[in-house]
Amino acid sequence: MLGNMKAWVRANRNRLGEIGVTFMLVWLWVTLVLLVMNLYAIKTGAVGIDVLPRLRDELLPYPLKSLFADASLGESFLWALLGSCVMAPLMEETFRAGLCELCTDDATGGIKHIFVLLAGSFLGFGLLHGGGYFSIFIQGSLGLLLGRLWFRTIRRSDGTKSKAWAYASNVCVHAAYNFCVLGIQILVLRTHL
Repeated sequence: MLGNMKAWVRANRNRLGEIGVTFMLVWLWVTLVLLVMNLYAIKTGAVGIDVLPRLRDELLPYPLKSLFADASLGESFLWALLGSCVMAPLMEETFRAGLCELCTDDATGGIKHIFVLLAGSFLGFGLLHGGGYFSIFIQGSLGLLLGRLWFRTIRRSDGTKSKAWAYASNVCVHAAYNFCVLGIQILVLRTHL
């Protein structure tokens, strides 16, 4: 069994490396964004609660707030965790998979409609998350990184396409990103409330 696992890791070493590199780039991006937000807070003199909204308002989009109006803070967090770390990556990456598949050249495996891909990954992903220009820029950049990951992980070592690998790697990185952002929000809010 260990021999089979070693062979599988050896065959998928490049893909696993791409997942790691993409997650590292996502974390560097999150760190840069948090640095800019903190510098802005220091410059304007806003601290704690002035900079960040309350936990329930931040974690739940407006349409969902009415559903959780009577819920405890713990229940609200569990639903937000399920929605942002499980359901959102599954749904959003399904749409990205369709877009990436549309923009993939079947013969070479390269990108054939670069502007459609850029518009869908950057603008589409950014607009989907709302929140103004700054949010579009932040989420759109994540969309570009996930689009990059799709094209880096779709080919097996023997050259055949595996959409399942590309989809699963995007969902995993997206879920990990959402989980980390959710955790950072809670840590920062807990510190400043």
